[in-house]
Amino acid sequence: MYAIEFEADLNSEYLRIPEFEKLKNQHIKVIVLADDVKPSTTLELKTENAADLTPVYDFSDLAGKLEWQGDALAQQTTLRNEW
Repeated sequence: MYAIEFEADLNSEYLRIPEFEKLKNQHIKVIVLADDVKPSTTLELKTENAADLTPVYDFSDLAGKLEWQGDALAQQTTLRNEW
């Protein structure tokens, strides 16, 4: 097994992998460790299989703070009729 360990400061969604050419066209396992990162409230990807990237939405920070204006059933009917 070949392993690489390095530290990086992330400023975007891209990460440069050292010695990429040695790993090119191979299946790799990536593990990201971060110090004290607050969980995202917008979108998390939870998966045990990298091919199954099903988004998991967490709206717990909005619970009890939103209030619907208007007729919810009429809006649902309108959206359903668009199909």
